[in-house]
Amino acid sequence: MHEWLQDLASALGNPEAWQALRRVLTKFALSDGLQYVGITFALWITLHVLLRKRLAHRLISGWPRRGEVRRELGYFTSTMVLYVFGSAALLGALALDKIEIYADPLQHGLPWLLLSLPVMLLWQDLCYYLSHRLLHTRWLFRHIHAVHHRSREPSPWAGFSNHPVESMMTSGLPLTLLAFVPLQQDVLLLYVLHQVARTAHGHAAIEIYPHGFARHWFWGRFTSTTHHHLHHESIRGNYGLWFTWWDRWLGTEQADYLERFDAATGPRPAPAEAVTAARCRTAPDSSSAPHSARSAS
Repeated sequence: MHEWLQDLASALGNPEAWQALRRVLTKFALSDGLQYVGITFALWITLHVLLRKRLAHRLISGWPRRGEVRRELGYFTSTMVLYVFGSAALLGALALDKIEIYADPLQHGLPWLLLSLPVMLLWQDLCYYLSHRLLHTRWLFRHIHAVHHRSREPSPWAGFSNHPVESMMTSGLPLTLLAFVPLQQDVLLLYVLHQVARTAHGHAAIEIYPHGFARHWFWGRFTSTTHHHLHHESIRGNYGLWFTWWDRWLGTEQADYLERFDAATGPRPAPAEAVTAARCRTAPDSSSAPHSARSAS
């Protein structure tokens, strides 16, 4: 331990080491920032701006207010800053041989290459469900998780609009698996991209999955936007991240989830002109009624 502290002290006193650290942090800030901001912005601009009118019938409850979006952007930014330092800590663990992130896809065999991403996602889902239930205990909710739940009608930016403690908890716990198993670098990238896309999608306020998705024997095991949106509405139940089975097995899925999903994915309402024309076609012809009456008389 004494030698480790000496090495750390000498490294901190080395200007070249600090310059290298700044370069690494800058690189991660740019690469990670582009991934998180780019994917979230793309989803927000597509669903909430470009297709706002076209997808209005798939709105689960209401559009997020501008003030809420501005607040979400502020906390989103603070989360991104924390993630940059988290990436630096990951690099430190890699440099100290505490974890293994390898480049050669077949270094640990093809079976592990194919299984590693599902294993990471399953582990993350379990960690999130348990930590999410913990965050809903009275003290932690009031002082930490309430920041996220201020978004009652969330936008995609709300996915990473968290208290700093929550951001470190929900992002750091899944990565503990790296202490026990190696991970190929491209698999790690896919894991991050999946996390960003699904998190933003879960807070989109618009249900884009097809009708029947939630009731399907296979697809119904995956969470939808409606699934998490109901959690924001009621601040209870539907604690799962990627899969619905924890909520179903442990009795925390909201009873009206399937009905609300069906309502959000119903057919597009007919335009007002089409409704008016349909009424005219089915109504009796009033202009011919007097003529018929006069003829009968």
